[in-house]
Amino acid sequence: MATLIIIGAGASGLAAASRLVEKGFDPAKITILEAENRIGGRILTVPHGSSLIELGAQWVHGHEGNVVHPLAAAAGEIRTDIHTLESTGYADDVEMAYRDGRKITPVQLNEFKKILQSIYDDSRKELAQWDKSLGEYFEFKYGEHLNRGSFTTMNRSTALDLLDWAHRSQNIEDGSDNWNDTSGVGSLEYHECAGDYTTVWKRGYSVLFDILMKNIPKSSNGLKLALSDRIQLNSPVHLIRWNSGQVQVVCSDNIYYADMVLVTCSLGVLKYRADKLFTPLLPEKKRRAIEGLGFGTVDKIFLDFHKPWWTSEWGGVNFLTDPSKATGDWDDKVMGFSTVRGQPNLLIGWISGPAARKCEACSEDEVLRKCSALLRDAVGSNFAYEEPKRIIRTTWYSNPHFCGSYSYRSNKSRDLDVWASDLAEPVVDANGSVRLLFSGEATHDHCYSNVHAAVETGWREADRILKLIKDTQLTAKLYSEARPNSYHHWKTPVLAKYFNRRIFFS
Repeated sequence: MATLIIIGAGASGLAAASRLVEKGFDPAKITILEAENRIGGRILTVPHGSSLIELGAQWVHGHEGNVVHPLAAAAGEIRTDIHTLESTGYADDVEMAYRDGRKITPVQLNEFKKILQSIYDDSRKELAQWDKSLGEYFEFKYGEHLNRGSFTTMNRSTALDLLDWAHRSQNIEDGSDNWNDTSGVGSLEYHECAGDYTTVWKRGYSVLFDILMKNIPKSSNGLKLALSDRIQLNSPVHLIRWNSGQVQVVCSDNIYYADMVLVTCSLGVLKYRADKLFTPLLPEKKRRAIEGLGFGTVDKIFLDFHKPWWTSEWGGVNFLTDPSKATGDWDDKVMGFSTVRGQPNLLIGWISGPAARKCEACSEDEVLRKCSALLRDAVGSNFAYEEPKRIIRTTWYSNPHFCGSYSYRSNKSRDLDVWASDLAEPVVDANGSVRLLFSGEATHDHCYSNVHAAVETGWREADRILKLIKDTQLTAKLYSEARPNSYHHWKTPVLAKYFNRRIFFS
């Protein structure tokens, strides 16, 4: 049987491995190399107090067409008793305020949300004919509303400050540095799954890995897949030699050999390391796909207090930036701070793009001081504010095993005419044998940036591997049966189709 190395023990890598083993692939023929000291990739559930927090993926986005939802539901791990927008900044109990404490009134906020929603609704119909960026579309449509007098409860400068907040929010949703980097027509590739978009897990997103590896008694009677001992932690890959028979995968303390390698690392890692990681270089189209597809940074900042100083009716505050008072530093771009379910002493904030990367380079003391000042000034005299005791933050960009958070459809991908299918295309060696396969959220045509895209593409590549093996075995069988005869006999039209067809791109 063929041997396989999977690079990455995140959602995509473990989904692929579990699918293969479930369908009869010998787990002893699989080696999973994970650079971190844990499995999970960009899913990172950590205990905090009597509950937990998600430092990575947080929500199951919808249920129709979302392959993760039925897995979690069957295991009894979906929270069906709550449907909430908490932590997103869009909940009704989250207010809008400037750093000096000036508040947006509920009437003003309602007007802004209605106008923004109308632009979103129009975009589904109009972006297909829009040849500019997503940001330019929103700014154009918003300008139309400003010019026709749609805003009746606020002046123009306040409306523009709210647009700036919407820009920051959209960047967090997309993962882009700037919505002017996001392709307008390319964004239509993304398909939302119907159903509640903020479904959460009972015991955290990391339970997904127990489900995939059949380690949940409710769903499989504890019949674990034999995969745990196939995972090599603390094994970052330094080099992949792929065009001379078996693939060689070089780590610090070992060299691994396999017939095929499934690459599931983030697009961020490929952007920074592909040309040094693969020898020979990847095909030109693959390299252009890696260059063109977008990959951004989105970080979370948790403020941890000794006790809540806010009331149960308060869900948080979003920060508006007055251009005349902007500092020009990363703290201008913090979206706001909201309450966290199950964590009465925590507030969560979001930051993305260049500001997030700059924030990651700052000390925790500086981040704590600046975020606390933002929050203190915004809530003003409404509460008896108390200083947080510490922060808990993510640093997805600074971690060389991720180099960011998730992918998006950029203007560059449109200009280079490269898409997820190009990133997903297998790579064959000089003899026409598939050596490299690719999965992960960035390789999904329309659910990119999500966990269910990572899982689905892991299954996709597992099925591809199984078909490759089946086709190769069929070819070998036909060759073996024909071999006693002359070369001219087995090179007949009947058999030639098995030798000449491009089975590796099925």
